[in-house]
Amino acid sequence: MLRLFGSGSGDLPVGQEFRLRGAGTSGIVGRKLGAGGQGAVYLVDVGGRQLALKWYHPHVVQLDTTLRERIERLVQEGPPDKRFLFPFDLATIQGRAEFGYVMPVVSEDRRPFSDILAAPPKRLDLTLEARATACHEIAESFQQLHIRGLCYQDLNFGSFFVDPIRGGVLICDADNITVEGLLGGVLGTPKFMAPEVVRREAIPSSGTDLYSMAVLFFYALFQWHPLEGRREAALGERTPETQLQLYGRDPLFIFDPQNDANGPLAGRHDWVVARWKAMPAFLRDLFVRSFTAGLSEPDTRVLETEWRSAMARLRDAVTPCPACRFEIPLDVAAAAATPHCPLCGGSVPRPVRMTLGRYLVAMRPDRQLYAHHVEPAAPVALRDSVATVDRHPTDETIIGLRNLTQASWQGRTSEGKPITIVPGRTVRILDGLGIDFGRAAGRREGVVAGADPLDRSAA
Repeated sequence: MLRLFGSGSGDLPVGQEFRLRGAGTSGIVGRKLGAGGQGAVYLVDVGGRQLALKWYHPHVVQLDTTLRERIERLVQEGPPDKRFLFPFDLATIQGRAEFGYVMPVVSEDRRPFSDILAAPPKRLDLTLEARATACHEIAESFQQLHIRGLCYQDLNFGSFFVDPIRGGVLICDADNITVEGLLGGVLGTPKFMAPEVVRREAIPSSGTDLYSMAVLFFYALFQWHPLEGRREAALGERTPETQLQLYGRDPLFIFDPQNDANGPLAGRHDWVVARWKAMPAFLRDLFVRSFTAGLSEPDTRVLETEWRSAMARLRDAVTPCPACRFEIPLDVAAAAATPHCPLCGGSVPRPVRMTLGRYLVAMRPDRQLYAHHVEPAAPVALRDSVATVDRHPTDETIIGLRNLTQASWQGRTSEGKPITIVPGRTVRILDGLGIDFGRAAGRREGVVAGADPLDRSAA
């Protein structure tokens, strides 16, 4: 993280009392949870409630003259989205010039998002669906932040905690947030900063947040930096000048379709290439735009709404290679093709699936359908399920789709026989099943393929 100020320390002892300015109550400092360049975070007790206290180093408070004003604004305005670990209140200690703020505690089942790049055994092996879910939630949350006229300034792996099963995120370091156009106490983190910030031609903004978001998403899906190809591999020792060249003056995408000077190297980037080949075209196109035109033209960068839609589509249609377990997202645009694993070359049977417009959804137990699946005009959001895929209680080879809405659906079998699925009831998923969801905002039919109508097994 590249901050405008140096490092320092101002540790608090266990048992130290502090005061919350807004609430007018006191709290007691417990054990230290972690520390960084700005300050340290402690577990604290406030009236029997467990919270986290971020306490700033003395030199940070002295040098960052707008820090307190920024924290007070965040406390007053509240979080733009429930995923932000926003300040509840400003914390002070009598006789000390430093201050801090209290925020929610991160539950122990959450992991730092950076662990997906860690070496074993610490590495967090998130599924591709969970990674796509995390990216979707990040895009949704930052859209709400930017709508308020705010920017985060330093979006990077250290900004997030992730649910290791589902992929849900929590966003920390809210004190990086500032009003668009104002410089806070941070420029960004190396490799995540937009080229114009690396060159010191611009300050962090919502536009540079969009660039950092694209880098984060590429890392999340490909385990690699988008600008590190053969040119980076040939550098040898890293220097400030080479870093400036790679990420600021002359950045070049590893998969730039017009210039392969920084393309992938056999033996070094094989897994990245396999993942790139496996990705659906609609997602590859967003990354190409981010790291070609988006490198020099901030107005062309991919917006949060575009990422939300693409990541939702990605998470719907992931299926594993039966030979090597490499995860492959299927694309409705290539629905007739039999996919082959780009890593091992084996054939990948297509799963039981439902096609709903541009969405292709793998029908496996616990899969949810949301409003955007069945209503063309609905915003893309992973909440308020309209249907869920259930497993039969006594025969796990049978799956069905349960109606979670208050309206009946009209359907038809592969033979054209009409059926009605009333609220709360489940229809068995068989090949050729069609359902007209008949939603008020429009109509979208879902059609099942890949399920055997006789023996109920997946194709």
